[in-house]
Amino acid sequence: MFKVGDKVAYPPHGVGIIEGMEEREIGGRKILYYRINLVGKNMSILVPETGTESSGIRPVLSEEEIEEIFNYLSEVPKGISEKWTVRHRLNVDRLKTGDIKELATVVRNLSYRSKDKELSYSEKRMFEEAFNKLSEEIALSLGEPVRKVKQKIRKILREVKKS
Repeated sequence: MFKVGDKVAYPPHGVGIIEGMEEREIGGRKILYYRINLVGKNMSILVPETGTESSGIRPVLSEEEIEEIFNYLSEVPKGISEKWTVRHRLNVDRLKTGDIKELATVVRNLSYRSKDKELSYSEKRMFEEAFNKLSEEIALSLGEPVRKVKQKIRKILREVKKS
């Protein structure tokens, strides 16, 4: 499915580059693993080749998909709950999916909400986590510095007007 040098997103850990394949023997069976060097984390992880779909590993975003995400971030969100517990549960569920649009939804919605009211400590942390993961994936995909991508996303979010 993937080959050495491919840029991938691994939702629980972030983004990385497949730097090799390794064979390990476990329980008398030989299993082939992707060795993924996680960008910005100074570590590598092993993911079984046969389990890539269930683990959520996917190619990083294409330029078209990035443009769609930027457009999505510029939209005014609708139906953000005023109840913290409801918002929190929805955002936690969104982050668990590993889906990039759900990640962007958390970034957009929390940024929008922060224009009215200060975010709670846990919402600030959630925003930062989602913002960093989104920025890192876009930066790796485009080959740009994360700092530059973060500036672009912040600019998009600042320009979303309160309704």
